[in-house]
Amino acid sequence: MNFFMTLYLAALFVVLTPGVLLTLPKGGNKMTVAVVHGLVFAVVWYFTHRMAFRYSMQLSGFQNMNMEEEEMNMNTNAEGFQSERAMKKKAAKMKR
Repeated sequence: MNFFMTLYLAALFVVLTPGVLLTLPKGGNKMTVAVVHGLVFAVVWYFTHRMAFRYSMQLSGFQNMNMEEEEMNMNTNAEGFQSERAMKKKAAKMKR
């Protein structure tokens, strides 16, 4: 995890702490409020962490990979060898 993601996570935690931005549910006991805010944190993190990570990679100088490179990476097995399907696709593309 890079520094930007650590800052994003900390800021999200502070903002979603009960009583800072909002308190859900109104008039609930401490445990209910804590559980609801924990669920809200989890949902917000789930839907925003990929976007924040991509942004952090752009800030650190990494460029987005194009679709072909991304697909090649997906077709490479754990030992670093490309699958047969990926090699055939690459060969067909080179013939064009």
